[in-house]
Amino acid sequence: GILTCIPIHTDYKPGASKGRSFAGQHSLLGEPYQVRLEERALLDMVFLDTPPEKEPHLAILHQDSRNAQHVCTYGLNVRKKQLTVAWKKSRVDGGSSMLLAVASNGGVVVVGQRQITYLNTGMSKVVPLPSCLIISWTSLTSGKWLLGDEFGNLHILTLAATSMELETLGSCNISSALEHIGNGLVFVASSFGDSQLVQIHSEPLQPVHHDNEHMEASTFLEIVQEYTNLGPIVDFDLVPTHSQQSQVITCSGSSTSGSLRLVRNGIGMNECASVEMVGIQHMWSVRKSFGDKQDAYLVQSFVGETRVLGVSTSEEDDAMKDDDDDDDEEGGTLEEVVLQGLDSSASSLYVGNVQVGDTILQITEAQVRLLSASSMEVTATWTPNGDDQAITAAAANEAGQIAVSLRGGMLLYLRVKDISTIELVHQSKLPSEVSSVDLNPFVASDAGSAMDFDATFASTLLAVGLWEDFTVRLLSLESNLDELLSISLSTEDEEEADPVEGASSSRTTRTNMVAGSLCLITLDSANAATSSGSVNMLFVGLGDGTLVSFAIVERDGRLTANSRKEVSLGTQRIELVPLQTEQGGRCVLATGDRPTVIYLAGGGGAGAGGAFSNPKLCYSNVNLSTSEAGDEDEEDVNRPPAQQSIAVNVATPFVSPELFDISSAGSKHFSLCVSDDSNLRLGVIDDIQKLHVTTCRLGMAPRRVIHCSDDRMFAVGCIESGLTQGGGVRDDVNMGNCIRFLDDTTFDDIHRIDLEPFEMILSMAYVNLGPAESVAGDDLNGLGESDAGNGEAKPYLLAGTGYALPDEDEPTRGRIIVLSCFSGGLEGSSRGVRHVTELQVKGGVYSMCQFYDHKILATVNTKTQVCQLADDGTGMVKLGFVGIGHHGHVLSLLVKSKAKRETAAKSKDPKEDDTMMEDTPMKKTPQSGSETPDEQLAIVGDLMRSISLVQYYPEHKALEEIARDFNANWTTAVEMLTENVYLGAENWNNLFVLRRNVNAQSEEVRCRLDTIGEFHLGEMCNKFMCGSLVMPHSNSSTTGRRKVALRMTSPVKGGGREGNPAASTKAFRPTVTIGTQTLYATVDGTLGAILGLDARTAAFFKTLERAMAKTITPIGDFGHAEYRAFDAERRVHPSHGFVDGDMVESFLDLDRDSMEMVVKEVNRDGGWDIDSFTLRRSQQGDDDDEDDEDMKNQLELTVEDVLAMVEEMTMFH
Repeated sequence: GILTCIPIHTDYKPGASKGRSFAGQHSLLGEPYQVRLEERALLDMVFLDTPPEKEPHLAILHQDSRNAQHVCTYGLNVRKKQLTVAWKKSRVDGGSSMLLAVASNGGVVVVGQRQITYLNTGMSKVVPLPSCLIISWTSLTSGKWLLGDEFGNLHILTLAATSMELETLGSCNISSALEHIGNGLVFVASSFGDSQLVQIHSEPLQPVHHDNEHMEASTFLEIVQEYTNLGPIVDFDLVPTHSQQSQVITCSGSSTSGSLRLVRNGIGMNECASVEMVGIQHMWSVRKSFGDKQDAYLVQSFVGETRVLGVSTSEEDDAMKDDDDDDDEEGGTLEEVVLQGLDSSASSLYVGNVQVGDTILQITEAQVRLLSASSMEVTATWTPNGDDQAITAAAANEAGQIAVSLRGGMLLYLRVKDISTIELVHQSKLPSEVSSVDLNPFVASDAGSAMDFDATFASTLLAVGLWEDFTVRLLSLESNLDELLSISLSTEDEEEADPVEGASSSRTTRTNMVAGSLCLITLDSANAATSSGSVNMLFVGLGDGTLVSFAIVERDGRLTANSRKEVSLGTQRIELVPLQTEQGGRCVLATGDRPTVIYLAGGGGAGAGGAFSNPKLCYSNVNLSTSEAGDEDEEDVNRPPAQQSIAVNVATPFVSPELFDISSAGSKHFSLCVSDDSNLRLGVIDDIQKLHVTTCRLGMAPRRVIHCSDDRMFAVGCIESGLTQGGGVRDDVNMGNCIRFLDDTTFDDIHRIDLEPFEMILSMAYVNLGPAESVAGDDLNGLGESDAGNGEAKPYLLAGTGYALPDEDEPTRGRIIVLSCFSGGLEGSSRGVRHVTELQVKGGVYSMCQFYDHKILATVNTKTQVCQLADDGTGMVKLGFVGIGHHGHVLSLLVKSKAKRETAAKSKDPKEDDTMMEDTPMKKTPQSGSETPDEQLAIVGDLMRSISLVQYYPEHKALEEIARDFNANWTTAVEMLTENVYLGAENWNNLFVLRRNVNAQSEEVRCRLDTIGEFHLGEMCNKFMCGSLVMPHSNSSTTGRRKVALRMTSPVKGGGREGNPAASTKAFRPTVTIGTQTLYATVDGTLGAILGLDARTAAFFKTLERAMAKTITPIGDFGHAEYRAFDAERRVHPSHGFVDGDMVESFLDLDRDSMEMVVKEVNRDGGWDIDSFTLRRSQQGDDDDEDDEDMKNQLELTVEDVLAMVEEMTMFH
């Protein structure tokens, strides 16, 4: 063996040298050197604690050729660069795998499977160890270690002068690493479940009783906090919702840490109460006193009237306590009240608290009213001059600043001077009618709770939207409403550019560019731990559901609007509602048919002088989570899903512990009142984050999961470890392997099917099977093809198993179990599962999928066969093989086809573009029961022989291989992206894409699948599945269809194309166009997305990737191309056909100077403009190379162009 030693210079001073890593005495690390060891099979090594004046000692645990383990210590002579033997200990515990250095005495602790041994010169101590494997450790104090075993138990090992003791503290999740933080706090890092922060107590806690176990022994451990970890993800499935946005259910964890995780994109609103209330135009929350932290009144504005709902506690009305129809919560209710000074006979434009004089401000179309919060009497009013003058738009804030607009474009700035005075400060005549106003103040970066009134609440800016010129203007409140900045809502391409053929031109002819709602706000992170600063933002909500945002930056006394972003949030008018928590996290709620929370998730740093700000905004859809009150409807499969989309017309924050359980939700949550056309809802939205995870603990390892959408349940194939809490082994040979059925909303157990002894679940599928006409005999080979598909197809759950017998390397028998879910009337339960039939097979059923004509494909060991249900002539159905299957694989692990199961209620989804790295879109995929395609294709993933393409011939009832990949890929996951493009993953953590040669003339070429993409992912992928976690975007929105004009450095030579002079001076950047959308899951717990790109989009992002790799210095000088290269044993290929999405999206986090450097390299590369060469050659001769190069240099992208492209791409995943 060879031991490499790297000296560390203790006298090194940081910053003294900027040379190489190994630069002699002036660097931290010295030149490495190697010394030879006699031992070869090293298991562990550790430096011993020796005095500084002595040479360092190294203890080595090694294993000899007879599998006996020994400990040997060496002294390292640094000057002579050689090792000298200090002492040895032969034949320690045979299962030893870990060494712990003992402080101050130079000893070492050897941790084995049956005992722990302390060794030092001439002495040893031994303590027995329970039958377990120690896999992690951390040092607590001198002579004390915390050990974690394979069952999740934590032990304390104490070494004294005369003894050594081991004490078990309790259990937690299985630890991969332990770290002692201090004060008894230990971080338990787990790759098998959630990581945990554990508090060790000196006294035992009360025993904990589990429903399925006996009374647990006393524990010294308390779980303080858990950190979500999805890994390892063994399997996952998509859970569709009514909003066309899918969720993901994963099989996560292993052993007793196994669980189901429901992952959803967006933010859930947990509904606490709802009431039918029609016609609400606006809503505001009002406190009884300005200093109160809780809201007392919900003010609602209707057409021609204003109503108030007040919070009534149970002490105020004991009768409400006995009302069975109300919520179970101990808090209060909302009931209609009358506020005397409030004008209830008119519609309100604004109602809110004012700090001046502790008053309440109401603005109607006729006047501005000021009420005393204590007496509710009117203390001051302001009325416009002239009987024909009416207030058309109004806004105010808690500082008493008021902005109102009158007919004719007159804008007035009022201020509450004292409790009895509303004074007019400034007024200004604007060129057109005012559509919206806002004067929500920006928050200073150093503002705190102790700041004075002016700095905390007062605003210096007034945002005004106009009807006719489609602009938003920022006016100064400190001067005579002077205009500081005018922002046009029209973009350059909408004013000047001609529509591109095939592109949507709705943005060019749109007349709905009026700012219907404005919001000035300082965004910061809702999570203080991840806060990366704050940014002043202006949000503009348009009448067609478009949201436009700008970063407002002040430099040298001038305001600028940077980083314009425009996204479509539906089709309805948008109202903007600022939200804030007690901890200072601020975000914005945009109402509409797709209500969305916009929050800050970082962004690029400011440039010189702080003039540039590039905020990275996240847009999370708000979905309604049904309350837990309706438990009587849990058995109804037709009930609404747990997460459903809602439309929101108006909303307001409402803080009330009597109505919302804020103590359990936490101060980071936002409590809201929202209203649509007919209902008023009260609820609490989740934490502000991109993904939300709901956990269901199983207590056993899940292996396969399927969502039975028609029956509203999850089917989970589980494998129990067979281990008890103390590390013992169960006596039953079945080990608890089973299929569990859980409700897809509450995760309540519905049914359980126990498997036979030694039987393990290998695959599951939820398919549509149609029974054929009755046939004689047990074989379906005599079934005529014309009979296939007769009868009504029904959904069935298929479970493929295999018998893992101890004396067999591969299973020789298994079953395909056909199950049907039912509702009503069996054994007193309204929901359950019925065993329909089963098929005994000679091997393990590793994979199954839906096939055409209501058949299925199943892989059994080395075979791939077609199966179908048939009537056996007695009224019973049975499953059997159809025709001749395909043989010849080493082990057929995976099978996929493009046939999809028909759902009971088909929704009209927008037409999908199935482009995958090519310009021609794929034809629509036939459903399992629709018109059968000309070619019934499927792909099979082999253990060692990559991917094969098989075709089923109905006329011959035969399944044959027609093409295959001749590379030796050890396949772990496969997916059919299109009929001719296939995605695969292999066990060296690589991805590859194959394409079928359909149009090749030679049969030899047609039978080969060409590799068109290779990429090193870095994690082992377990499954692919077509789908997405985000809501599909409208084609008419700017996302994915937007055109931005490119600047030209000089006129084009030759005058351009004849008859179209504009073509010579104007070009367009590529549009973000995606095709297939595929989700993947890895062993490490990663959920990722793979998006198919058209040629133009792929060329742009590939050029950006090359530019960033060339411009940005990687960590450790580890090149991006080297890391992403396809590396499988002896095959190393450069990455191609893929774009690293994580890398290109990190462009948003760069500072301005770095962005400009990257864009400069993109323009120099020029590879993003794939149409320029074709255009030039149509205008000029092929021999005019100089002019071609000249024209190429004239097309330039700006930083804003690249930002827009990258930000649009982030919206698709």
